Amino acid sequence: MGMEKKLLTLAIVLLVVTSGCLFKPPAEVRFSIDRTTVPPGGTLHLMVLVNNTGKVGLTGATLVLGDDNFQILQEPRFPDVLPVGKAIQLVWILRAPFRPGYYNLKVSLELTDELKRTWTGFYGQFRVLVSEEAPLPGEVELNITGPGEIQAGKTAVITVTMRNTLEIPVTPVDLRLDLLKGMVVVGADTLPEKIPGGGKVALKYTVKAPYAHREGYISAILRYRVENTERSIVGSLPVEVVWTPWNEDEDVLREAYGLKYHWIVDRYLVDGYWAEKYNSTPVFEGGELRNLTMGIVAGSKSERQAAESILRWMTGRYSLGDTTSTLEPAKILPQDRISYAEGQILLTAMLRSINIPARIVTLYRGLDCTKRPITEFYTADGWHVVDIKHDFVGSLDEYLASPYFPRLYQLITEDGYHIVAQNPVRLEGHEHVDVTGDFMANLEDRLLAVVKSRLRPELRSKLMVVMNDLDENERLYALFLFSSAPSEEELNRVFEEYSAKRIEKNVKTMYEFYRGMEWSDDFTRYWRIFAGEV
Repeated sequence: MGMEKKLLTLAIVLLVVTSGCLFKPPAEVRFSIDRTTVPPGGTLHLMVLVNNTGKVGLTGATLVLGDDNFQILQEPRFPDVLPVGKAIQLVWILRAPFRPGYYNLKVSLELTDELKRTWTGFYGQFRVLVSEEAPLPGEVELNITGPGEIQAGKTAVITVTMRNTLEIPVTPVDLRLDLLKGMVVVGADTLPEKIPGGGKVALKYTVKAPYAHREGYISAILRYRVENTERSIVGSLPVEVVWTPWNEDEDVLREAYGLKYHWIVDRYLVDGYWAEKYNSTPVFEGGELRNLTMGIVAGSKSERQAAESILRWMTGRYSLGDTTSTLEPAKILPQDRISYAEGQILLTAMLRSINIPARIVTLYRGLDCTKRPITEFYTADGWHVVDIKHDFVGSLDEYLASPYFPRLYQLITEDGYHIVAQNPVRLEGHEHVDVTGDFMANLEDRLLAVVKSRLRPELRSKLMVVMNDLDENERLYALFLFSSAPSEEELNRVFEEYSAKRIEKNVKTMYEFYRGMEWSDDFTRYWRIFAGEV
């Protein structure tokens, strides 16, 4: 009977495996490129059709290049979830090698699903000639033209020209524009039913730019039929969207920033508790700072570039310390030595003076709300952080994935602190709003996304192997370690040299040793231990 049971079990396992119940591929994937001959340093487009044939939604796709001579210039945006039974065509824009010759472009795709599993085994290979000679014309040539620079909030005309080099007509099936984030098509010509042999058709698309800085490629993806065969071709146009809110009027600013507009015109910078503690009135008067700030941010093309310019000016002009004497920007400005808190107040006022929503954010635990001040400024992509003490400017998620957040996390989760945004109206005590949730919500997923973006594509699966073998607390500690690497090169070096088991073991050992201690303000210290540098 024992042998019969074993044979029956084996038969069931074989039946399940052969029927695909256990190892059913999550998707059908097809690779293609738009050209096989390209000039040195030129661009080519890798098109990947992903059809979700699995059992759960797909949430991401990572392309791994097998030849370092090719570079990824722009990755496509994957939908939040690609549902079962749905397909999507993704386009990666690649830069070809600069040295002429034949190259074997090998690519692989890694897919992630809603269960945070990683799927591999999707491969493509193409022979590419890098040559100064003009490539032979294809069946259909596609050219996209338009302005290289667009002002935020304005419209521009993008022209897509299709030329049929064949003697027989071709049938356009679909023409899709892949726009920069936030761009929308507000007007378009109609796709023709046919393009006659030797014919040419030009379509005009009117696109509106968002109130945000953008830089990248607009792509046109044409699907067409030649007799009974369907094919695709892609064309791209480099574009930069410039957003300078300091040159805009109130109506535009209200449209651009919506409910966040008040962070430009609010009169006070910090609340009544600060005013009483320092015997000073934190009044904001934009006019007195605007001319100075306009000179400092000249040439900037976004809120972030402006903030970076102000920070560089400030750290070059002032000696910074811990003694706060005034909360008034007009009195802070002429001094030679100021506190970090005074620096954050002045920087916040300067940002507001050039029409960028900005606020002071601090720690609070029942009484004092002046601890660890930083500045937040708002963009179409969300809040960004300026931390003068740590010479940091970046998005909120980038700040969470910096060496300076883990200690704040510990103060919040273990010492009962809250993160608050100063929101004074009358200077009557504590007038601030709790924004702890902005920093803590979905923290692991946000850190993971940043760390993955810093790793080379071929190393991201190793990261996921490590993460899957850690418990919840260890995973967060691991992400704090990885995001505290002093450079992307250093992070990639360690992930390349260390095995997944070694990384996992080091994380577990360090977490157990340090979890009951007060962490350093700069988590880079622990990265250096993890990486074996000390």
